[in-house]
Amino acid sequence: MKSLAQRTIASVAIVVTLALGTPALALAGTTTTPTTTTIVAKTPVIKNMRQYRAAEKLYLAKLKVVNVTFLAAVAIAKANLASAIGTASNSTQRISARATYRYAITEATIARSNALALLGGPPVKPGHTTTL
Repeated sequence: MKSLAQRTIASVAIVVTLALGTPALALAGTTTTPTTTTIVAKTPVIKNMRQYRAAEKLYLAKLKVVNVTFLAAVAIAKANLASAIGTASNSTQRISARATYRYAITEATIARSNALALLGGPPVKPGHTTTL
C-alpha cells in the first residue's frame, strides 16, 4: 500500500509540474544582454468574456490540482503517522513518528504555498483593473 501511495504522490507531482510549468514556459520570452539573462512572463490580455471564462476555467483547474496534491500529501502523512504509532514500542519512536508527521505537513504546506505563488492571481474580467 505504501508504494501505491508513493506512486500516487509522484504522479500528482508530475501533473502539477506539467500543469504549472508548461504554460509559464510557453508564455515566457527571453531578453539577453551580454552579462545577464532576463525571463519575462507575458500576461495575456483578456478582451472578451469568452477569453475570461476560458482563463478562469484553466485557473480553477490548476488550483484544484494544487489543492488535491496538498490533500493527498496530508493523507499520506496521516497514514504514515498511524502506521508508525501503531508499530512503535516506546515513547522515543512515537515522538519520532510525530516529528516526521509535522515535518511532512510542513513540507506539504511549503510546496502548496510555492505552487500557489507560481499560479498567481485569478484572471481579471475585461474592463476591470487589478488592485495591487
